[in-house]
Amino acid sequence: MINGQPKAGDGEWSMVGWEPQFGSLNDTFGLGDVMAEDHQTLLEGKLDDKFFGDWYHNAGVIGFACLSTWFLTLIGGGLGWVIIVMACCATYYRTSIRRVRRNIHDDLNREFAKSRLDTDVESLEWLNSFTVKFWPIYQPVLSATIVNVVNQVLEGATPGFLDSLKLTTFTLGTKPPRVEFVKAYPKTEDDIVEMDWKFSFTPNDTADLTSRQLRNKVNPKVVLEVRIGKGLASKGVPIVVEDMAFSGLMKVKMKLQIAFPHIEKVDVCFLGRPTFDYVLKPLGGETFGIDIGFLPGLSGFIQEMIHANLGPMFYAPNVFTVEVAKMLGGAPIDTAIGVLVVTIHNAHGLKNPDKFSGTPDPYTVFSINNREEIAKTKIVNENANPKWNETKYILINNYNDSLTMTVYDWNEFRKDKELGVATFALDKLQENPEQENVVIPVMVGGKPRGQVSCDFRFFPTLEGTILEDGTKEPAPESNTGILRFTVSQAKDLDSTKSLVGFLSPYAIQTLNGKTINKTKPVKRNNNPIWEVSKEILVTNRKTAKLGLQIKDDRDIAADPLLGTYTIKLDDLIDKNTKGTEWFDLSETKTGRVKMTAQWKPVAIKGALGGTGGYITPIGVMRVHLQNARDLRNLEALGKSDPYVHVLLSGIEKARTVIFNNDLNPNWDEVLYIPVHSPRERLTLEVMDHESVGKDRSLGHLDVNCDEYIKKGEDGLWLEHSEKINRSEGLRLDRGIKGTLNFTVAFYPCLNVADPEKDEAERKLKEEEDEKHEQAVEQKAEKSAIDIENEKSKAQIKENTLAEAAAGSDSDDDEKKIPKIRLTPEELVKYDSGLLIFKIIEGQLTHKDCYLEVLMDDMLYPAYSSAKIGSKNMKFDEIGDAFVRELEFSRVTLRLREHGKDGNEEDEILGRLAGSTLETVKQCLNNPTFLSLKDRDGGVSKIKISLKYIPVLMTLDPSESINNMGTLKVDILDAVNLPSADRNGKSDPYCVFYLDGKQLHKTDVQKKTLHPSWNESFETKVVSRTAANFVVDIFDWDLAGKADFLSKGQIDLAQLDPFTPKTVHIKLTGKQGQEGRFGELRLRLHFRPDYITRSRQGSSTFHGTFAAPGKIVTGVAGAPLRVGSFAAGGITKGASFLKKSAFGRKAKDSNGVTEEIDQETPTPISAPSNGGAAKGSSEGGVAAYDPDGNQVALGGSEDNLDPGQRAPSKRAGLSPAPSSAGSPHNRNRSVSSTLSVPGGAPGGADPGTATVRIVGASGFPTNANVQLRFKTLDKGKELHKSKSVKSSTGELAWDESFTFNCTADQQFKVYAKDNHLLRGDEELGEGLFVVDDTGNGGDTVVPVGQGKVVLRTSFKSSETASNASPRHKRGLLKVRSHAS
Repeated sequence: MINGQPKAGDGEWSMVGWEPQFGSLNDTFGLGDVMAEDHQTLLEGKLDDKFFGDWYHNAGVIGFACLSTWFLTLIGGGLGWVIIVMACCATYYRTSIRRVRRNIHDDLNREFAKSRLDTDVESLEWLNSFTVKFWPIYQPVLSATIVNVVNQVLEGATPGFLDSLKLTTFTLGTKPPRVEFVKAYPKTEDDIVEMDWKFSFTPNDTADLTSRQLRNKVNPKVVLEVRIGKGLASKGVPIVVEDMAFSGLMKVKMKLQIAFPHIEKVDVCFLGRPTFDYVLKPLGGETFGIDIGFLPGLSGFIQEMIHANLGPMFYAPNVFTVEVAKMLGGAPIDTAIGVLVVTIHNAHGLKNPDKFSGTPDPYTVFSINNREEIAKTKIVNENANPKWNETKYILINNYNDSLTMTVYDWNEFRKDKELGVATFALDKLQENPEQENVVIPVMVGGKPRGQVSCDFRFFPTLEGTILEDGTKEPAPESNTGILRFTVSQAKDLDSTKSLVGFLSPYAIQTLNGKTINKTKPVKRNNNPIWEVSKEILVTNRKTAKLGLQIKDDRDIAADPLLGTYTIKLDDLIDKNTKGTEWFDLSETKTGRVKMTAQWKPVAIKGALGGTGGYITPIGVMRVHLQNARDLRNLEALGKSDPYVHVLLSGIEKARTVIFNNDLNPNWDEVLYIPVHSPRERLTLEVMDHESVGKDRSLGHLDVNCDEYIKKGEDGLWLEHSEKINRSEGLRLDRGIKGTLNFTVAFYPCLNVADPEKDEAERKLKEEEDEKHEQAVEQKAEKSAIDIENEKSKAQIKENTLAEAAAGSDSDDDEKKIPKIRLTPEELVKYDSGLLIFKIIEGQLTHKDCYLEVLMDDMLYPAYSSAKIGSKNMKFDEIGDAFVRELEFSRVTLRLREHGKDGNEEDEILGRLAGSTLETVKQCLNNPTFLSLKDRDGGVSKIKISLKYIPVLMTLDPSESINNMGTLKVDILDAVNLPSADRNGKSDPYCVFYLDGKQLHKTDVQKKTLHPSWNESFETKVVSRTAANFVVDIFDWDLAGKADFLSKGQIDLAQLDPFTPKTVHIKLTGKQGQEGRFGELRLRLHFRPDYITRSRQGSSTFHGTFAAPGKIVTGVAGAPLRVGSFAAGGITKGASFLKKSAFGRKAKDSNGVTEEIDQETPTPISAPSNGGAAKGSSEGGVAAYDPDGNQVALGGSEDNLDPGQRAPSKRAGLSPAPSSAGSPHNRNRSVSSTLSVPGGAPGGADPGTATVRIVGASGFPTNANVQLRFKTLDKGKELHKSKSVKSSTGELAWDESFTFNCTADQQFKVYAKDNHLLRGDEELGEGLFVVDDTGNGGDTVVPVGQGKVVLRTSFKSSETASNASPRHKRGLLKVRSHAS
């Protein structure tokens, strides 16, 4: 049910015919077909239309009649048969002609009716006849209502030099208004009704009146009595307006809605200037008064003034909108619908209409429809091309209005001169709420006189969602919003302050001590009624204080104070919610005032909304999105590409990765959503990703936070850690389709004190104490009588405050929860928490981009700033992100190009990554400049301050960094394998699978049951606890398929991080049966590291976060390191781990630090660098304190100039190391580790590589093999070998070539069967990297079915130019200084 009515689609509408809908019902019920069937014969009902009407149908009937009669005559049929044939043909012909005539008739009537509606007008004489009879009844009631309302307004608007203003007579006469005609527009949308109404009110037109009506005729008359003087010495002067006449053409457009009252809004406007006439007698009354309209030019002047005032509101294209649904719903008509942020940059080519005035001094005034001034820019002296660069915040009530920017020329001694008006239609914001670099012409008399350049950003008010049962949820929580402050009336004001006992009170509304509105005085009334509302943008609801002062309007003397009242905004809204609207005034003996406050939240990004608009969360919701089943398929070809995004009160807060071409995705991701109130609601919506156009919804479901957020007896929020599996259907307009499986939990924040807030409260208290001391000093100087009066007022105020405090205590059931005060050292001991960052300002090398904050392994940013419009940007934005493990967490700042999704490296304009813990230590309540370097070496500086709020939770082990990382597998040997050949031996090889994806295939060991492989490879593991790591052992056959020997399950959960472990895998049969299947010996080394998530294919995976393919390589489960051989079982390889995370440092004799692999576990302070996102090293390596001094990174200041060192400070952000961008990348070697970040792509040193082609094997014996070498990134060809052919299959080249590259660059080798006459045949391809360790060993590269043996070496350009390692260290210092 909705508002007591059946909901569409419930089936209950069948009792009333149909459910509410837009448009004609003919299509729904087939009424057009039913109407045709009412007049059709049996033959018409059985034969389709296609058999009637065409000429050959009738000709066929004639031919049929002739042939059939001839046939009947031939067989001897009689006359009766001929009559039957003729009857059948006649029936068909009659039916055909009837249908053709009826269709023609219906078509003609329909088309003529449409043309009449489009061109003709309709008379409404029936309505005019009704009005003639109804007018004598309704006119007196209408006039009396107008008199009462106007007199009340005039009473409060009477100037001080007059005694009173009063309507003594008001009548509209005996002749009613008429509607001349109405024109309808039938071709509008189904929910729009549009008409033109021509109406007139001409009471002096007596041509259509009878003699009796003429005798009883009463003319329209309005008499306004202006009483001059005071009291008894006053005289009333009547001003008479009579014989009014009016006519005009008005367009009315109604927008319909299904919900009651079924009319959403009505737009009205005049299509042209209406005509009106009147007789105005300002002096002499009715008898001796003279119509001043006869004075030359005066009548036209008055009419132009009326048109000038009505034009911006009523004359097309401007429309006056009546929000019918909001009015009947109790909402005020003039309420704001949002905030328009206008940034006016400059004006160009302004021209002064007065040629003798010189260069103008322009400034701009903002208004809505050219009404009262809303905002104004500064004055730019003597400049026809001024630059303002100012931002204004304007409340918008209606999309149909226009923003007018009037440019004036400032003059010191005379009135400012208007240079022109620039107009911006607000309805453009409905299609695009953010419009930048909009150039608007400045018009004067229809001619352009310059132009202004502006940016417009519109932020609508946040509304609560209407549920299916018709109830409306509360709006989302926001500290920034629009306040509607209403002062309705006052009662029992202190009349002793007036000599005559009557007051003329008015009210002054204040916000944080500043006047925001002043009402008009109500003359001689001790119980005034104002009913005045003021809307204003509030940037910080928590600290806002509302004030009210009521004063008595005195003409000459100072206005005495009748009473005041001050209250916090939150307290006033609370009391209004509980029904309290009347408040006792302070600083007076008696008096009460009625006040209300309405709050509409607005989420503003930018300089205003970011600072005050942030509300500290009470905790985080943990949403574990497991999978979805049987999703909708919206694609014409293929399947949907689903992902889930989580919305908090309609605003996206987090999202999963995309699964391509999959209707049953397994996301298995955990998302953390900060929440601010149990009244909030999470929406889990599954979307179909679209490369072009907007993503489409596949369905959604809602999660109410109050199901999980509860308070304990002590007033603290309780933890809800029970993870109950939920499986719910996904709702869409078309019904429920698909199921989402997930769990939800809640973890509260620790109630810690905020040092900045405590400092602000301390300063506020000091200011109040200072004001109190000043007031005490002023009291001491007053007379004894004044002192007694002050004591009386103070006693009244004290009693009032005591009552208010008592009421507040009684109303507030919540206990005052004490804040926990923690030192920075105690704060960072909490592993999990919310990182709150305040982005203050930036000095950037790029604009038209966004600043994003990413955490740990997340693919999508936790926060994205407003669009950066200039290189010197004032952000003042606050955001938050959840930290799972502070000790190991990494935070990344990046600048993303506008219009891109940030997943490609060329879209990133700057990056800085580093340890979250060290960053918190550096920036905790300490604004610090951080540097982001781009690919070209440009440095962007961002000033940022951090806060950290611990969250009370125990992290699930599956989410820990210890559960993800890089696994190194050393394949040692096996024993007692089954025999598969006749000789009692086997030719075994191993194939390793991770979650169904093949990782690595070993070499074949010939004729043995105890093979020794001594191979190794590395792979990324997203979840050790959920990984399905399997090894299958096969027997190789020269011809035919390999035979299965045995398999083994490898348990990765048993591994200790950083500790190599030799495991013995008990092998089983194909079906898992135990027996004599042998034993496999492996050595496993797991190094924890964050693995960045990535877009997934359609395969099904299992794991805590996602599929194993979610790694930086972009290849599902691809090995990172292949083919290194071991001497004696295991070798260390050429992997050097950085930053003392997993290895120890040693210095050579020259003092150069090298990273040496260490097989024993080492305590860690930061995660391994191997898993950082590709290209993250392109970020900078600098941090600055608020004074602009460079601060050391990572605790080291070796690379800083002596004048820049700050020993007491340390920054946590450092450039993220280069990582694998392909399956065969590996950790940096010495040369790449010691390289200067930003010096080369990926951060590695440039140099010269030498590749020697040793030989190859495994290719077909008849193949003429040629090798080609290319770079992996750009595909540049480096070398093409000669063609070699061998009958034995063992190929040898002994060729070498050199080229320039970096230490961590990757290359491809292609093998082709080279033919002279026909095209070359591809034999395979493989990846390799040059060996920069200097060991001189061979590298075996698998290429298709064969293997290529290469011998590579790398020589750094710095090493070549500097023989001494100590000398190289010195250059690093120089380069660091230069950077």
